[in-house]
Amino acid sequence: MKQSKYPMKSLLFALLAALLITSVAGAAPKDGAIVSLSVAQGAFDSSQDVFVSVTVSNPTNHTVKVLKWFTPADGVEEALFDVKRNGEPVAYTGAHYKRPEATGKDYISLKAGESITSTVNLSDYYDFSQSGTYDVNYAVAAFNLFDEKANAFKYRDILVSEKVSFTAEGRAGKRPTPPPTPLPGGNAYVACSVDQQTLIAQARLDATNYSVNAKSYLDSNTLSSRYTTWFGAFTSTRYNTVKTHFNAITNAFQTAGITYDCGCRQNYYAYVYPDQPYEIHLCKVFWQAPAIGTDSKAGTLIHEMSHFNVVAGTDDWAYGQTNAKNLAITDPNKAVENADSHEYFSENTPALP
Repeated sequence: MKQSKYPMKSLLFALLAALLITSVAGAAPKDGAIVSLSVAQGAFDSSQDVFVSVTVSNPTNHTVKVLKWFTPADGVEEALFDVKRNGEPVAYTGAHYKRPEATGKDYISLKAGESITSTVNLSDYYDFSQSGTYDVNYAVAAFNLFDEKANAFKYRDILVSEKVSFTAEGRAGKRPTPPPTPLPGGNAYVACSVDQQTLIAQARLDATNYSVNAKSYLDSNTLSSRYTTWFGAFTSTRYNTVKTHFNAITNAFQTAGITYDCGCRQNYYAYVYPDQPYEIHLCKVFWQAPAIGTDSKAGTLIHEMSHFNVVAGTDDWAYGQTNAKNLAITDPNKAVENADSHEYFSENTPALP
């Protein structure tokens, strides 16, 4: 396999972006929103929920915007926190969503001096099954965190707090009632009409075809613009990571019993809980999506399947084709762990060789 050659200008651009990310990762923006955390107590026993308060403030003399998805204003819908127990990362167990591109209505506007405070029960979204000392930072990053048109430098904007620390005793996780369990390779449905079931069954067939095609590309050790557009510069480690992911995604679509829940009424495509395979919640935008092609029903199933820990354990580092392409340029290590990047690679529209 030959490594693609990138122009020196692109390499310098990627290095500059990496330096910019590093320079702001530990500090608040100089001319934008800031975030702080507080905790009411220094120790939690196993019967107590672990509550933290999150305050997003605007210390400037002008209005600033923050993408609502990356705040707890309407509940936690992303891995908003960096949580460590005795220095080791703690798993996020909340939902992973596929959303349409952000518009102005998806932003919170904070006037000069204004702030909003939300209280979050961390133990609803992170693994607090073990006792220990916990360090928590609010830490989010997105290309369009402060502006739906995204920033001019094509690196991710970052909003990071100072850490808070406390001790917590381990407690059992809160698990929902298990959904119907389909036979291996079969489908089960919750709150889905007959017409919806027909669309889902076809979407699974189309997603299987997409994943088989992606797997064949990777198994043949192909390296072309199709790979580099969505996953960035070649390294054997990253390439093999993507190959492993699509082997697992393909196997899941071909052999797993999948449960589809049609009860979601949010203006999203779908969501899953990464530690609850293979249950996929389908939302309003899913039914409006084309069967195949960019941001399709089939591609949505690829996106969601990749999130399951037993499959590929992907995250949502960037949403949409433009941001996914920028992620491949500026941070290919994140691109190979990004769910939309896997979807767009498999949909391959517009077609790349």
